[in-house]
Amino acid sequence: MFGRSVTRLSRGVRGFSTARTGTVVRAAVVLQRDPIVTQQAAKFEAAADQYFGWLDYMTADKFPRDFFFKPGSSAENRWLEQDQERALEWHFGGSRPKRPVTKKPINEDPDAEEAEDDWMVSAVRQTVEVQPRETHADAINDCLSLERKLDRTLYLIVRDAQGRWAFPQGDVRDDEVLHEAARRGLRDACGSGMSVWTVGCGPIGHHVTNEHTAFFVKAHILAGKAEAKEYKWVTREELSEAVSADYWASVKDILSAV
Repeated sequence: MFGRSVTRLSRGVRGFSTARTGTVVRAAVVLQRDPIVTQQAAKFEAAADQYFGWLDYMTADKFPRDFFFKPGSSAENRWLEQDQERALEWHFGGSRPKRPVTKKPINEDPDAEEAEDDWMVSAVRQTVEVQPRETHADAINDCLSLERKLDRTLYLIVRDAQGRWAFPQGDVRDDEVLHEAARRGLRDACGSGMSVWTVGCGPIGHHVTNEHTAFFVKAHILAGKAEAKEYKWVTREELSEAVSADYWASVKDILSAV
């Protein structure tokens, strides 16, 4: 019963708004792709992060290598060399003393050495390969790709019948509530090839023109690809350049700063 009451209330508000303004009510979707990687740290932030990492490293408990490595094995000596390399990653004006590398005689047991080498090879294969922050889509500035600007929030905009860039939108029908109309408008404009999560049922903003009033519903893309004739994924700054000044004034406060 509560759900039916909310539905009647939503439809009543929509009808009252339409009758009062005399314009068409539309529902638009602010569809965004959240950042995939963290933003590049500023110089001060990077220095602070490095310093606190150095403090953690110098004050950490001693690694019990006798428990993990056989004393005098080649695996232990390789670990000591790698530990020295890690220690050299933090260097503050020569104030940090180097940790001494004490190599022990290599064990002469060939069977034990072979087993340890196999273990080390397996560990190396499990090492994560760090990928570059800039992708091929960044290099060619492919605005149709979601693999661009991985450290920024991207928003989907489409070109309407008047040739203007805007968020995907559609008219609200008599038998629809706002978030239902927004999802249908998104499917009509961009196809059904995207998996989308709508955040709530209420609007996060609106834009008023002489022809219509558009209410914005927030959503996140989970998978898939848009199938509109003309669309692009843009950052906040790119959006401000693509849309009209009055449209930007209506949407700028509902967008992420990242």
